[in-house]
Amino acid sequence: MVNRHIIRSLQIMLGVLLILGLLTPSNLPVQAGVTSTIPKVGLITDGGPIDDSGFNQMAYEGLTRAENEGLIDGSTYIPTGDPDIDYAGAIEQCVSDGNALCITVGFVMGDATMAAADTYPGVHFAIVDMTWEDSVYPANLRGLFFAVDEAAYLAGTLAGMMSTTNCIGAIGGMSIPPVDDFIFPFTYAAQWADPGVAVLRDYADSFVDEELGADLAEDQISRGADVIFGVGGMMGQGAVRRAAELGKYIIGVDSDVYLTAFDNGTAPGADKVLTSVIKRVDNAVYHTIQDQVNAEFSSGTTLCDLANGGVGLAPYHEAEAIIPPEVVDSINEVTNSIINGTTDVWAPLWTSSIFLPMAQR
Repeated sequence: MVNRHIIRSLQIMLGVLLILGLLTPSNLPVQAGVTSTIPKVGLITDGGPIDDSGFNQMAYEGLTRAENEGLIDGSTYIPTGDPDIDYAGAIEQCVSDGNALCITVGFVMGDATMAAADTYPGVHFAIVDMTWEDSVYPANLRGLFFAVDEAAYLAGTLAGMMSTTNCIGAIGGMSIPPVDDFIFPFTYAAQWADPGVAVLRDYADSFVDEELGADLAEDQISRGADVIFGVGGMMGQGAVRRAAELGKYIIGVDSDVYLTAFDNGTAPGADKVLTSVIKRVDNAVYHTIQDQVNAEFSSGTTLCDLANGGVGLAPYHEAEAIIPPEVVDSINEVTNSIINGTTDVWAPLWTSSIFLPMAQR
């Protein structure tokens, strides 16, 4: 005869196992804002269309790559082009949608992103192209900084090697660090590639005046420049468009100007686009999502550089046919030397008046 106490004990154990089976981790409710093994991620863009061939599109490509690879369990895309949606409201929507990570695009969303990070400490936030002092960051906020100086050095190497007049030009929006981070390494690299090259440098004191950019490009071309580097929003695009129309080589910044300023190669002068110094926003967004999934998300400034694919040169497009193979090889060698620390992109070949603004020459 079986002892009734044994039977009762077995019944209790079975009940406990059934209860535990119903409460496996896969069935436990997930607290809002807490990262699960496969989280949801939201993206808030700074106005404009998602197919802008710029930061919005690149950020979205990074998001969809992560989703297509199964890294995340769905995503939310929230455009802010609608005047009825403000930045704070869009970020709040991202949080309320249950996203464990909310990514914002552009420095104009800096204040709203910082405020949201303080308000929702259980949610992670990342912002493209915006950083703060290390002591300012809350524990759930990451700023993505792009080492454009490294890629600008590659562009300067290319410009110095492609010039036949021994004169190239750089046109900046304003003489401020975010602009000079492009222009000075570009200058130093060009003079490394060709110690005899002259680098003309002018500032428009505007990021939106396309016609002024075009006028400055014409002026530099009249002084002998046959490669123009435009750094400064719409002004810079005006400069490179005019230079290309006049038959000179051009180099753009931020996103691929062959796609933006030259309408995917259909605008006049598209064949003169050598390349662009680009911020690989797609890779930065993708790698941030990877860190979220792998429980390796960290607050503070994250450097996006040549080594991790955060910056680089855009494809040569039509210009590929006229860039000599030895020039391409040199660009690859310089890329490796920057990554391994052999090349300092802020080391000038010498001190010369050609580095001075026009007013100081």
